[in-house]
Amino acid sequence: MTTDNGSPEKTGGMEIAPWDCNHSLRPFYEALRDRLVVYFEVRNLTHKPKLVAVTGAGKRSGVSTISAGLAACLSETGDGNVLLVDMNLEHGVAQQFYKGKIACGLDEALQARDSALIQDNLYVVTERSHDDKLPRLLPKRFTHLVPKLKASDYDYIIFDMPPISQTSMTPRLAGFMDMVLLVIESEKTNREIVQQASALLAESKANVCAVLNKTRSYVPPRLHQEFLSDV
Repeated sequence: MTTDNGSPEKTGGMEIAPWDCNHSLRPFYEALRDRLVVYFEVRNLTHKPKLVAVTGAGKRSGVSTISAGLAACLSETGDGNVLLVDMNLEHGVAQQFYKGKIACGLDEALQARDSALIQDNLYVVTERSHDDKLPRLLPKRFTHLVPKLKASDYDYIIFDMPPISQTSMTPRLAGFMDMVLLVIESEKTNREIVQQASALLAESKANVCAVLNKTRSYVPPRLHQEFLSDV
């Protein structure tokens, strides 16, 4: 679903943001959004906001791109608002997102939401730190943040999470989520790694769905189209 290295695609030397309506992967983001919405509707999950985490079984699997694309598509489903939270602490304290605008912190967005506005109904923040203590303190901090998040008027809050590992904060936070999307990189992430990641998420009793990313078709386009038309 993303470019080979998981970064935003470029056209004519210009970088296209994942939430741009002209992004080549837009149909995939919309399909993922629709399936997520149907999942919540079928299970009669009507509370707001719904917390959705996107994580991977390894680095550079396209998690950040998918998170941004999904958040943008969800922000177009109605009059509600969508918040995208970058939880990748290694990105640093200042990360550019769109039109050179630097994302504010999560606390700032909960107090003055306009500072995080990227486009209509879409807000972007980053959970940042000036030292190395936050990764250890974050699960406890997140416990205190959840009531504030649930008291907000967002429809969806999408968390761009670090890859799953024994030391990652992701499994410890997964239990707070209504859904966890596990991004698996096609032809690169092996079965054992996926099983280990699934086991760690299972311990948190999280609802998990897999997203297979960066797939390639080895069938000629003409034959592939004919196959699809017969299904």
